[in-house]
Amino acid sequence: MNLIVTPGDGLVDEVPVIRVSDVNEGGEVSITVEMDDAAAHPWRAEASFAADGEGTVDTSTMSPTIGSWTGVDASGPWWSMDFMDEAVAPTAFTASDDALLATVTATADGQTSRQQVWRRWRAPGVSVDHIEGDGFRSLVFLPDGTGSSPGVLVVPGSTGVSAMAPMAALLASHGFVAAVVGYMEDEGLPASLQEIPIEVIAAAMTALSGHGRCAGANIGIVCASVETEGALSALAHIEGCVSSATVAIAPSHVVWQALSAGGQPPKTASWSMAGQPLAWVHMHGEKLLGQMLRHSLFDRFSRHPKPAALHMRAAFEPALADTDAVAAAAIPVEQIAGPLMVVAGGDDAMWPSVAMANAIATRRRKSGVGDDDAMLVFEHAGHFIRPPVTPTTVPWNDSVVSGGDPAAIAVAQTETWAKTLAFLRTT
Repeated sequence: MNLIVTPGDGLVDEVPVIRVSDVNEGGEVSITVEMDDAAAHPWRAEASFAADGEGTVDTSTMSPTIGSWTGVDASGPWWSMDFMDEAVAPTAFTASDDALLATVTATADGQTSRQQVWRRWRAPGVSVDHIEGDGFRSLVFLPDGTGSSPGVLVVPGSTGVSAMAPMAALLASHGFVAAVVGYMEDEGLPASLQEIPIEVIAAAMTALSGHGRCAGANIGIVCASVETEGALSALAHIEGCVSSATVAIAPSHVVWQALSAGGQPPKTASWSMAGQPLAWVHMHGEKLLGQMLRHSLFDRFSRHPKPAALHMRAAFEPALADTDAVAAAAIPVEQIAGPLMVVAGGDDAMWPSVAMANAIATRRRKSGVGDDDAMLVFEHAGHFIRPPVTPTTVPWNDSVVSGGDPAAIAVAQTETWAKTLAFLRTT
């Protein structure tokens, strides 16, 4: 029996194809893929195949007879891995900004073969730098080489810098100078998303454009979740804050109430300008009390650790019925000069991102701007839409439920990533 995984060492957005040969025609071939994530949680996918007439199995052309994924899907062994750590509550796959090592095992005809596979976010030659300024710290990934490259400011939501650093590393692997800007939850920075100055985003963009590897190059933005409020507000309100291309994933068209590090949300905006809170929409936090009570009961009576993540959409969606508050807090996205790509999942459990993405597109269209804009909607995807070919079977983190079907999330991530790279390159 012969096992070959191609590529055996490649970027995470390259799909490794698993091929087994020299086995009995029609014989059962079992394949498992195992990997520890960056938080040291083990993950595992497995499937069985029937060898073809030449005694081979190829995951790019064959569907498993039984397994953790169905149909012909070479990425199936990678997105369908299950969380295997019984000592802790399952949580979303934690990516690395460097590389993780997977083990592929094939068993057939009483024989077993293994191959280790490197999954890299950071290509060889990509280096790391840091930029600090008033109210922010940026982790910068530099592509291989010494010449000037286009820059991308990656602006994380409530998940923080570590969750978006892998995306930035992967952007650098594709030739961009990519900086993840941290603006809270770090020493000397605010503890939570409360009246964060949008000027911080503008300052981070200016600092990135002044980096030696970005001299004279265009700067784009990739933002996600609650940070779309701050990034879009900065682009709309601050003179000279211009992005040549903006990708907003699970976006908001309004500024929302601040989020606290614990307890009741403060009665102020999440973002501010010129020292004053922006107009904001009030969340319905009382809608979450039932979920919190159920989680408390599960903790008391369950034998195994249970997730405590909340379906936050219950708090956000009803607030959009307050048309006066929404009108006051609406971000004037028609004032954003560069093209905008918005991405949303129809099964977003965090907030109604499809409705808010449509509101962004409608406002720009009615104002006669946005001819080069794009919008991607994935009906069965959730809130988290990250770089592809990583496990999607646990659609929640420690605090919020993302929503979505694992297979649909995998498709959304693959398509979004490819179109994000193309959008940034062409604009």
